[in-house]
Amino acid sequence: MKRGRKNTISLDRIAAECGVSPMTVSRALRQLPSVSEKTRSRIFAAASKLGYLPTLNAGRKAQRHENFHSRPVQIIARELNGSITRFHAELMLEVIRLLAAKRYECVVRVTDCSYREFLRMLSQAGKTDAAANLLIGTFPEKELRALLRTLPGSILLDDPGQSVPECVYSIFSFDNVQAAILAVRHLLERKRKRILLVTGPAGHFFAREVEYGWRETLSGAGIEVDPSLLIHTDFTSADAAGKVGMALDAGLRFDAVFTNDEMAGGVYRSLLSRGFRIPEDVAVCGCDGLPVGEQLYPSLTTVILDYKTLARKVIENIMNPDRAVSMHLRLLPVLLARESS
Repeated sequence: MKRGRKNTISLDRIAAECGVSPMTVSRALRQLPSVSEKTRSRIFAAASKLGYLPTLNAGRKAQRHENFHSRPVQIIARELNGSITRFHAELMLEVIRLLAAKRYECVVRVTDCSYREFLRMLSQAGKTDAAANLLIGTFPEKELRALLRTLPGSILLDDPGQSVPECVYSIFSFDNVQAAILAVRHLLERKRKRILLVTGPAGHFFAREVEYGWRETLSGAGIEVDPSLLIHTDFTSADAAGKVGMALDAGLRFDAVFTNDEMAGGVYRSLLSRGFRIPEDVAVCGCDGLPVGEQLYPSLTTVILDYKTLARKVIENIMNPDRAVSMHLRLLPVLLARESS
């Protein structure tokens, strides 16, 4: 039997390219700490240019690198409407990226609304010896209680959660009330008075908090709150487009919209397809600070919920040997004004 050709790019060739020894190349490619970051970067650049890829010996048991932490971090995410929201997906990817940089391996579990699937996931999660357990997404009260009892000391990301006094856990989230206050004040300063709020399901924590900020800011400005200017959706762009379009077709008029970045695309579609100009006729302000806001035209004014900083705070907490077993951190939002308002 003929054997496949060996990789023609050798460590010796990479070493000659970089002016270092083959042993240094080997250590750099295995990401050992004994190689400086400057040298490592140069070696990786040369290996990439030459097209080098290592070939592991088949059947040889992979060895855990001594620089990896012995216990992984377990991430449990919950789907909403068959997928993970774009904001939670960005947050989770940032957490995974930072954990990898700190030499943590990750175990990611995703659960949907299925009772059977949740029980299977809960059983697997409870058997995992994790350095930390992170919960991303919105879990119904019974599911959240089951998770917190099974995984004591868990960290809830973004979701302030329901009160579960019998469990010990931490919360890293955002001040969504303040996010709504910033957005509505900004729109009021743009001389808009009929501000439509397009938010998530009525019972969702984000929807509750932004509605409170929306109501309080309008009332504080002496504007009577019109209940017809509140639309609940399932957090998808398609549902936002459909419901805003129905409201417009039914004769509802408004001069501004506050929503989140993902649903803003649906709001744009409804407005523009009916001849409304943004921002001349209707100003739009999002919330989250997702990359999609820059891709919309006109570019979306948004309230930034800095998920990258939140992720960094979580990693710092995980790595702190003296971390509190229960803490609540809420990051303040920042308004970024763009073309849509």
